Amino acid sequence: MRRVFAAITVIGFLAIAAFAQENEVPPVLPHRNGPELTRPVSPGGSVTVPAETQVSIQMLSGLHTKVNHPNDLVTARVMKTVYVDGHVALPSGSILDGRITMIRKSGHVHRPAELRLRFDEVVLPDGQAEPMAGVLAALEKSSNPDLHLDAEGHLTGGRARSWKTFIGGAGLGSFGAIRAVATGAAAASVGLSVAGAAAVGYELLWPKGHEVNLPPETQCRVRLNYPLTVRISW
Repeated sequence: MRRVFAAITVIGFLAIAAFAQENEVPPVLPHRNGPELTRPVSPGGSVTVPAETQVSIQMLSGLHTKVNHPNDLVTARVMKTVYVDGHVALPSGSILDGRITMIRKSGHVHRPAELRLRFDEVVLPDGQAEPMAGVLAALEKSSNPDLHLDAEGHLTGGRARSWKTFIGGAGLGSFGAIRAVATGAAAASVGLSVAGAAAVGYELLWPKGHEVNLPPETQCRVRLNYPLTVRISW
C-alpha cells in the first residue's frame, strides 16, 4: 500500500512540472533582420567641412603694416555656426589661430603696403583643436575703404594721391603746390638743410601709398583651402 501511495505522489509531481514547462512564456528574441535592441549608441562621430567653404569671422587681433611683422600671431572668432549634414561642425565662438606670412610696408611713388596671413588651426568651444588651412576671402565690414583684398587673400592698401591731384586743382592747386615747395626751400635758409627742403617737395610730389590697417572687431570671411574634419556628438 505504501508503495502505491509513493508512486502516485511521484507521478503527481512529474505532472505538475510538465504543466509548468508547457505554460512558461519564452523570452523575447530580436528579429534577425531587425536592429539589436541592446546595441549601445555610438558616443560620437566626425563630419568634414568641404574645401572652399566660407566662414564668417570677427578679427580679435589688430593688424597694421607699420606695427606687425612676419610670423606674428593672428586670432579670430567664428561668428556664424557652420552646419554639415544637419550637424554643428564649427560652432559660433570657435577660435581661429594663424600668423602673418608676408608684410611689405608702403613706399614712395604711391606704392601701397601689402600684407598676407593664413589661419592654420581651429579650436572649438569644447577644447578640440584641429589643423586647418584658410585665408581671407572677403571684408564684410571695414573702416578702411581704401583696403583691397584679392582672390588669394592678399591685402593691399590704397594708393596715395598723385602729383596731378595737387597740381590739377583738387588738392593744393598749381599755385599752392609751387608755394609749398618754395616754402620748404626757403625754410633751409633759416635753419633747415637743403636736403630737408628737398624732402618736403618729394613728399608732396611723390607721396607714399597707404598702409594696411585691419583693426580688431573687423568682420571678414575666411575660405577653407582644404577640407576640415572635426569630431561631433550625435
